[in-house]
Amino acid sequence: MTPLTSLLPPAPPPPQDNHKEPKRHRPYVARLRHLGQGLALPIAAMPTAGLLLRLGQDDLLGRHPGLREPAAVISGAGSAVLDNLPLLFALGIALGLSRSTDVAGRVLGCAIAYLIMSRAVLTLNPLPAGQPDIAPARWPYGALLGILGALLAMAIWKAMDRRRRPLPLLVVYAVIALAALFAGTILGLAYPTVDRALSSAAAAVADHAVAGGGAFGFLNRILLPLGLHHVPSAIVWYITGDCGNGVKGDVPCFFTEHDPDAGIFMTGFFPIAMFALPAAALAIWRSALPSQRPRVAAVMLPAAAMSALTGITEPIELAFAYTAPVLYLAHAVLTGVSLALVNALDIHAGFLFSAGTVDYVFNFPLATRPLLLLPIGMAYGALYYALFRFAITRFNLRTPGRDPDAEQPTPLPEEGTRHP
Repeated sequence: MTPLTSLLPPAPPPPQDNHKEPKRHRPYVARLRHLGQGLALPIAAMPTAGLLLRLGQDDLLGRHPGLREPAAVISGAGSAVLDNLPLLFALGIALGLSRSTDVAGRVLGCAIAYLIMSRAVLTLNPLPAGQPDIAPARWPYGALLGILGALLAMAIWKAMDRRRRPLPLLVVYAVIALAALFAGTILGLAYPTVDRALSSAAAAVADHAVAGGGAFGFLNRILLPLGLHHVPSAIVWYITGDCGNGVKGDVPCFFTEHDPDAGIFMTGFFPIAMFALPAAALAIWRSALPSQRPRVAAVMLPAAAMSALTGITEPIELAFAYTAPVLYLAHAVLTGVSLALVNALDIHAGFLFSAGTVDYVFNFPLATRPLLLLPIGMAYGALYYALFRFAITRFNLRTPGRDPDAEQPTPLPEEGTRHP
């Protein structure tokens, strides 16, 4: 559920068999996974930035006359990170896609590509008169340009690496700069058309928030075991949807512009993280075989508390994603239903870190009808507990603590056998 990087190691590879799929398909999944990891790097900085931005606002520190100047400094520090999100995405992708020791050159190449592309686009699509200080995150294409610039630079760098005789660094940077200038010019000329298309798509999602939120909730969870969930999350949380003043993305719209319609891609995660998955963890614990129950409790109970308080759900989800895939599919569907339901009820809430109790309480003043999340969450908790208990015991799913080999006692040695 977290909009930052997963706190667990990468998912284990699938078991080997004699009928391996062709190798040509595997690099694309790996690259997407690395792309998601790169996007997760700057997203990991967002909670701190959002917290600083939130603390300095007028309803918190800024409401005290003697603290207004310090509050403005604190809020400005948070804005500095959010305003430069395109560059942070470019650097994050460079780090995520780099699989060699020569990382510094790639990072600088991605930064150069983004800076040139953004300036070319901005020259062809000038900012409104009288607003010269608009942050880069609000320039044409916003954070998307950082991602495109980084992908372009990394593709060029990889092509250069294939040469038997490496080119001088000066030549590599020159090629990146010229390609970025060409791409930026094309994107700049296309921006009016692309902007209309993106605005229409965002308006369609806003007008159909139930279906759009539900689809995103399902996609977000179903991609988590593959490590690809950060890709769609970065798009809807920080790139698409314009709420005015050039601010784009569900998270900035909620926390920067206080848009009452923002949160359609965040609110539905609160019932899941605060209630549903903790209940699932309890069901996994209670469904464990008697001799293994204490060991499972030592893992599942802290994970349930972590999910409820902070919204970190991966320890629970990955505990059954591979051993009970049908149950995980049901979890993904129910997550989508949760996002669709809260949007249908016009409930809006947001998170800086994740959809746990801490964010729920801290951002309560900005939310719309947040109290309704509590009965929805309790209903989800009851549903998850009953579903997991029934499915695990009825179909003998191999969730933690359900290994029958570990349940059998050690056989006694036969008479006359020497103890080791």
